[in-house]
Amino acid sequence: MLYFNKRREYMNHFLTVVAILATDIFTKKMVSKNIKIGEKKEIVKKRIYFWHIKNKGAAYNSFEGHMPVIKCISIIGMLYCAFHMHKGDKMNNIGCTFLLGGALGNFLERIQYGEVTDFLYFECCDKQCYGNMKKVFRKGSAIFNIADIFIAIGAILFMISNIKKQNEK
Repeated sequence: MLYFNKRREYMNHFLTVVAILATDIFTKKMVSKNIKIGEKKEIVKKRIYFWHIKNKGAAYNSFEGHMPVIKCISIIGMLYCAFHMHKGDKMNNIGCTFLLGGALGNFLERIQYGEVTDFLYFECCDKQCYGNMKKVFRKGSAIFNIADIFIAIGAILFMISNIKKQNEK
């Protein structure tokens, strides 16, 4: 019985990674097909936009021009997540699954095009959260994609799981 439960768990994680990857690829293709690079389309009045940009770096365009380093870090991170997504508590496992799905989406696009399509922009965050921090970000608050959302959520879940584990010792 334990064998089948583990097998089902592996399958659920695999299908979640595939769903994240498919959603990420689909949304990036739709944006690339329908919105010109640099174009900004309002989705929710003065709050949420699709702003099509190409990111040649990592988060917030950091490490631009260092693609080999980004790819290497991505591979190491994905391998870590793949081997550890079944070795912790549920929060760790979900975190690793989300990290793997998101990282894989951005990694495949970097391999294929040498850059990542970013398109989600929240104007409300730019004004309320960042204020004078605009200098830190090239265009105000971050412009990101579906993969980035899952990377962020996965990282948070993974960190919480590991902090809880450390506190239990």
